[in-house]
Amino acid sequence: MQILILEDEPVHAKYLTKLLTSICGSTINEVKHVTSIDEADVYLKQFHADIFFLDLNIFGSDGFEVLDRIPTTTIHTIIVSANTDNAIRAFEYGVIDFIAKPVSEDRLRLSLERHSLFVNTYQIVGKIQSNTKSRLLQVDLDRLQNRLSHLMEVQKIYLNENLSLEVLAEELELHPRQLSEFLNGKKQTTFHSFLHSYRIREAKDLLIKYPEKNVSDIGFEVGYKSLSSFYDAFKKELKITASEFRQRTSLS
Repeated sequence: MQILILEDEPVHAKYLTKLLTSICGSTINEVKHVTSIDEADVYLKQFHADIFFLDLNIFGSDGFEVLDRIPTTTIHTIIVSANTDNAIRAFEYGVIDFIAKPVSEDRLRLSLERHSLFVNTYQIVGKIQSNTKSRLLQVDLDRLQNRLSHLMEVQKIYLNENLSLEVLAEELELHPRQLSEFLNGKKQTTFHSFLHSYRIREAKDLLIKYPEKNVSDIGFEVGYKSLSSFYDAFKKELKITASEFRQRTSLS
């Protein structure tokens, strides 16, 4: 078994490795420890990891950036973080489990049991699906693309702060896994990245069009429930803050 740990504090990574070795023994081939999001991204693109243990605060960077880049359907991710407020958001990405720090041996055992159950279930489902290969075989992809574009471009459904993969799939008369496969395979993106791209584009337009509006009001207007989520998404998309963007555009 190949295990990857993304953790910026070596003492935590060392302790987790010790627990894993104690629990799993010789079934582990390698435990690879990296300390940056870029290192993890490179490793996951080049090598196979059976389990990916991810901390959500990497030297101040948001660990969710990694989940935006990788499909959790193929990389089995377990979050290890003291930020338990992020648990619901993490499960929305499809992670297997969320372990609060400090990690205990019993809690880690339970998480590994969940992983084992997940793998066995995934293999069974994979065998069942092997005859069809894709959930999209019976879907009219052109019609799906047109309907999706209409919802996003015309109806601007992304402004709904409660929009989720499940809600959007229902609007498209799809199973959520069908929509996830379409976004991952056909559009090379995750649902959250897809949603953020529309919300941030709308925010950019509003920042330019209404210079008198507060940046925070615009964040809520484009569909974000919290300002921190808006600020983080905006900076991730444009590498500058919303206020800096407004200032630069007003000078140009």
